[in-house]
Amino acid sequence: MLKVLFTLGLGLGLAANASAQAPAEWQEGKHYTLIEPPQATTTGDKVEVLEVFSYACPHCNEVAPMVADIKKRLPATSEFVMIPAQFGFEAWKTYARAFYTAQALGILDKSHEDMFRAIYVDKKLDIRSPTFASLAEFYSQYGVSVEDFTATSRSFAIETRLKRNDALIKAYGVESTPNFIVNGKYLVSGQTAGGYNNIEALLNYLVAKESAGS
Repeated sequence: MLKVLFTLGLGLGLAANASAQAPAEWQEGKHYTLIEPPQATTTGDKVEVLEVFSYACPHCNEVAPMVADIKKRLPATSEFVMIPAQFGFEAWKTYARAFYTAQALGILDKSHEDMFRAIYVDKKLDIRSPTFASLAEFYSQYGVSVEDFTATSRSFAIETRLKRNDALIKAYGVESTPNFIVNGKYLVSGQTAGGYNNIEALLNYLVAKESAGS
């Protein structure tokens, strides 16, 4: 946990001091890390741009508006995907389970930004020890009963997603949040990019690189 918090703090400091001007040329091993071996993607012919995040991560909350803007402006050749990290923390796993359940029930797009607000602004949900009952109640405002949400959360499909994507995050080499993965090949963080002001430019560079087949 200390390692995660240290990395987050370092990334935040870089974000505050970084210029919005991206470097003239991005360098592998400096601005982004090559993932070996590359991991399979879920977006077909489109270049996958994936954010590893958690609702239990305060820094993910801070950069969420930036991430939403990046998602809207991505090239048509790419597709944005999110997966929630667990890192062995029970609270993070609970929020990850809620994320996958909302996704399975088709209410994620409506609830995603509201979840951050409920935790960090309205203080309606506990960041350290959330109960699943409180999360099910939160999601009930989107037309899903507490009973249906709870039942779906305990399904084999959700358990499979939790285990599979936890293993995938480890295969990426991700140890903190938020991090970004482009096409299962490149790992990007606020630290490697030289600040979060540079994330969008770097992601676009890597998307173009993959789209060109280079």
